[in-house]
Amino acid sequence: MNILEGKPAQPTMASTLDIENLVWAIGILALPLILALPAKLLYQTVILGVGPAERNYRSTVQKILDAGMQVEQFRDVLDEESRRLGIKSSRAKLNETDLLYPLTLTHFILVPMIFILPIIAVISLPIIILGIPVLYLLEVVLIRRRLLINAIKLLETWFGKQIIHIPDAGNGHCSNDAKVLDASNIAVHFHKVPRVVFLGLFSWLIIHWTLRLDSQITEFIVAGVFYIFLLGIVGIVATALESNLVLVDPARGRIIPIADWLDSMLTPIVGVGLLFLLGRDLMTEARDDGNTILFSATVLLVLYCATAVGVTFQWGYNWWHGKSVRRQFEQQAIEKLNPQSYDLTRNRGRIQLNVRCPMSERINGLIGPGASLTFTDLDNLPSAHESVLKSPENPLE
Repeated sequence: MNILEGKPAQPTMASTLDIENLVWAIGILALPLILALPAKLLYQTVILGVGPAERNYRSTVQKILDAGMQVEQFRDVLDEESRRLGIKSSRAKLNETDLLYPLTLTHFILVPMIFILPIIAVISLPIIILGIPVLYLLEVVLIRRRLLINAIKLLETWFGKQIIHIPDAGNGHCSNDAKVLDASNIAVHFHKVPRVVFLGLFSWLIIHWTLRLDSQITEFIVAGVFYIFLLGIVGIVATALESNLVLVDPARGRIIPIADWLDSMLTPIVGVGLLFLLGRDLMTEARDDGNTILFSATVLLVLYCATAVGVTFQWGYNWWHGKSVRRQFEQQAIEKLNPQSYDLTRNRGRIQLNVRCPMSERINGLIGPGASLTFTDLDNLPSAHESVLKSPENPLE
């Protein structure tokens, strides 16, 4: 060959990729995020409200939260405040819920499921039906066989931690006696949905990456079984840990709710792993002459199927059966750990962690927070709080 003749061009990565389809695929994946922005803005402006009355009411509720108090202790005063400001009770309660359990952009990414609900319901139904016996079996192992409480007990005996009980600010805010379709109730339960939803997408991406099955139906079935198993473990554990148990590490000066400790371990694994697997699988499809647009559409289908399963779990299991699971776990915690119940309050820049009573007395309603407080009580912390919540009796007297 003449040296002046050009050699055959070596294929480059750019030439092996269909850039146009890849851009379209990324655009499809970004579509839920684009739709979530106006949905969140609509929720904040139209549903919650941004007028002076709503701002004043939210600042009042925020004052209670900043003091470390429970919102329900000020229910009578807050109801009077909402009437004075001319805010409907449903909107006032929803604004309280937004401060306690805020809906972020992640939540609104899942909202488009409503528009394709009939299709999603048909696809998700087998997973939901199969998940019922799996949830029951996992509940037997984790709760009734005391695997979860024994694992928590190891944190005390092996790692030198201390388990205590601190009621959070939203304690009693959403009771199981409330209406299922109450707006604040929906917001509370929807706040917990993304945890289990992205677990479903994570499960499918793992199966898609590791097994590389030829049949997409088989891939969905395997991923569905894997998702049900993960959903059962994470969902039941998270439901039980809503009991307001707190992990204290005196050596490092840390106080961490066990539920948040669980989230701190899951979020990096699922969050970072989800982005890695999604990017890797998309580029693999592009390099192997796969259909990247079909892959992106499948990702959205899996995402919204997982949303349907997650919503069903929150209302079908957590709402109707979760209270029983929490009560059973609380009783096990009392028998196994016998934790003391504390109040964590702040007044004029001073943080106070005060022991009040055994956990058993507080959850059985023998000691607070049944009394209704006023803003005068809030300004006079902690003396007013001590008048409402009694110290435990001395067993030696």
